[in-house]
Amino acid sequence: MNRICVVTSRSRAYYSLVSRLRRARLPFTSLVPSSSCPRCDLILTTCAEAGDYGSRAVSVEELDDNPFVFKGQILSRLTNAKEILLMGVDPGTRIGMAVYYGDASLEFATFDSIDGLRARVNSYIRKVPAKKMVVRIGNGNPALAMALALSLMNEVPRLTVEVVDEAGTSARSVGMKGVQGDQRAAARIAFRKGVTFACPSSRTSA
Repeated sequence: MNRICVVTSRSRAYYSLVSRLRRARLPFTSLVPSSSCPRCDLILTTCAEAGDYGSRAVSVEELDDNPFVFKGQILSRLTNAKEILLMGVDPGTRIGMAVYYGDASLEFATFDSIDGLRARVNSYIRKVPAKKMVVRIGNGNPALAMALALSLMNEVPRLTVEVVDEAGTSARSVGMKGVQGDQRAAARIAFRKGVTFACPSSRTSA
């Protein structure tokens, strides 16, 4: 992985960055501000100090407090936004969600409402630059899948939404210890090609 360095003399900014990096499970190196940082691909610092490090610098003020959105922002910067931001959604009483940037997992989450899901999706879309942004929704509950698709597309028109056949996505999965069932299903849905959804209002009359 490209080397991430934390370089700041501001103690509050340092601990804020380190806390998010650890929660995001991103390896990093801490350096004193006087370092030349020759091996750093990305330098995390403050807005006041960023000018000392040129184009490699990202200030803590630019980064999201949510460590998972934060992880997406860091990976996007390291890859020049050349990966796909991919989200899988398992509709139900509890709405499971899995988020990936390229092959890297960002977050597994569960929501009790469409509003909660929409707010989180919108946060990723607004703050994590990517080559393409895709949300795939399972069709196990057709009415809820339709409501989710419409809600997301009305909120973020440039988003690609696909409806996916979710048969078999609830099976147990090796290697996803600690991930809830609806979140595991969402992860499988994320990597299963679906049918592109179009808002009814966007369809032209024959």
